[in-house]
Amino acid sequence: MSDGAKILIVEDDPTIGRFVELELAHAGYEVTRCTDGECALDVVDELSPDLILLDIMLPGADGVEVATTVRARGMNMPILMLTARSETQDVVRGFDAGADDYLRKPFEIPELLSRVRALLKRTEHDRGGDTYQAANVEIDPASRSVFVGGEPVNFTAKEYDLLEYMVTNAGRVISRDEILEKVWGGQHETDSNVIEVFVCHLRNKIGDENNQVIRTIRGVGYFFARS
Repeated sequence: MSDGAKILIVEDDPTIGRFVELELAHAGYEVTRCTDGECALDVVDELSPDLILLDIMLPGADGVEVATTVRARGMNMPILMLTARSETQDVVRGFDAGADDYLRKPFEIPELLSRVRALLKRTEHDRGGDTYQAANVEIDPASRSVFVGGEPVNFTAKEYDLLEYMVTNAGRVISRDEILEKVWGGQHETDSNVIEVFVCHLRNKIGDENNQVIRTIRGVGYFFARS
């Protein structure tokens, strides 16, 4: 899906927006650009992009509001948040709103393209027909669907990536470094808060109120229970 994938850029800085647009188009993507949140939400409905590059600071509805609205509409395309802010709290707000990854400005185009490829690759429905189950969670990689206690539950693209890795490795301890390598492609700035935020999201969505399904192994990583 990577070649020709539809990407929506939401960036109010015309210089940055145009530069990124040209680089993505040169890489073979079908690119649409918006400069504010209202335009982005309209285009998301019309275009159903495969990925959204979303600046967090926008006039009108900001990036967090846009991501929240997109997820509230049941759309699961990857959202890569672009932010000039460096506070962890702002990054966490983005993830809480449904972002799958973030990139701090200024960034290098090769890193941006690498993040885009990784996010698009993980949403490709090219897996076999096997399903996997551990505890009360069943996942179907072919459709990237998740059932919790037999009921369908929606996950964002990155949440699904992490959950799939945990479920398919249930019954053994997974280190934080392993998660960063396998789920984030080793590209993240080794920010353990990022993993913790996503694990918190997973626990909430699978009803793991007492942390008995996803157990924290202090100083090491996590353990997903088989039953």
